[in-house]
Amino acid sequence: MINIIQTGSAVTSADLACMTLALILLMATPLRPIPGVAAYLLLWLVMLALPDAHVTDMMMTKAAFFIFLGRFLRFWTGLAITLVSLLTLLLKIAILAAPIDGVHTFLFFVLMALAFFPTGVLLRTAEAARLADSQRAAARLEDMRLEIAREMHDLVAYSMSQTALRAQRAATDASYPPQVREEFMALESTASDALHELRLLLRTLRQTEPALGRSIETSTGLGHAVTDLGEAIRVISDDIAAAGFEVTYRCLGEAHPSRLQATTLSRVAREMSANIIRHGDPSSPVTVTLGLGPEVLRLVTTNGVGSAVPRLPRSGVGVLGMRERLAAINGTLTTLAEDNAWITTATIPLPTPRTHPTPLEKTA
Repeated sequence: MINIIQTGSAVTSADLACMTLALILLMATPLRPIPGVAAYLLLWLVMLALPDAHVTDMMMTKAAFFIFLGRFLRFWTGLAITLVSLLTLLLKIAILAAPIDGVHTFLFFVLMALAFFPTGVLLRTAEAARLADSQRAAARLEDMRLEIAREMHDLVAYSMSQTALRAQRAATDASYPPQVREEFMALESTASDALHELRLLLRTLRQTEPALGRSIETSTGLGHAVTDLGEAIRVISDDIAAAGFEVTYRCLGEAHPSRLQATTLSRVAREMSANIIRHGDPSSPVTVTLGLGPEVLRLVTTNGVGSAVPRLPRSGVGVLGMRERLAAINGTLTTLAEDNAWITTATIPLPTPRTHPTPLEKTA
């Protein structure tokens, strides 16, 4: 201790208490700057008021205090607190009419303030500059992401739309052989599916990160796993609505499917929505109903089919692909055409809870 070296006196209980509290307050100051600084300043004033306390024991903590004033507080606020702490020390020296050692102590604290308070200000300025650079970089990435979304929409989506339309027209052209028309139909189906996937991706790209609040797999069904089936189906329903359909979406039940079941049903729903967009009548309402349990997962879509809309094929690559996906997890797909309406139902059984058989009673 400095006061021991200078005066040879022992450390008092007041010194130990003040030093311990000072260390605790300094450790808390980065977490709560304003309360921590106020509490340390109060401790400093109390120590100056105690006759048995030695301010030289606070030199190390005072140096850290000056740094924290410049680092965590605004410049003028930190400067004012620095001046208050120095003036109170000068007032005590003047009241006690301290000898030259007291003046030397005051000058030493002034030098510490001149050295460490600007250091804290520099740290605060440097961190503010890094934060500003980070925000500017994030803004540039945001603008770049939105620009990519616009370019993909204007160029890629347009090209896919034209490809799908031309393939659709060629598939209905009787001048082509039947096998060629089937190939055009498959090409139109593939292009429409890719366009639908692209719309889901563009929807995600146009959203900001805070607005997403969840991963791409959860919100759109893109990726390897779906963790929120209800939200994934809702996004797909919104995509149908964005294509010009009036959509009613309902989610019933509270069962929790496995990731494999949720991912499979989400991809089947995307194929259903692609069929609705390709073949549905935009003037007729569309309903999407998701049933979560208790015994099965069931997704039912209904849409109108007008006379001006190309007829739905009885079966095709899309329907076959849905059936194959569902069959892999013991699911089924049914389709029904009735009164200019097309109804598609996907069903996946849920595992039933195991029940332990009641043991038979022994008879004498």
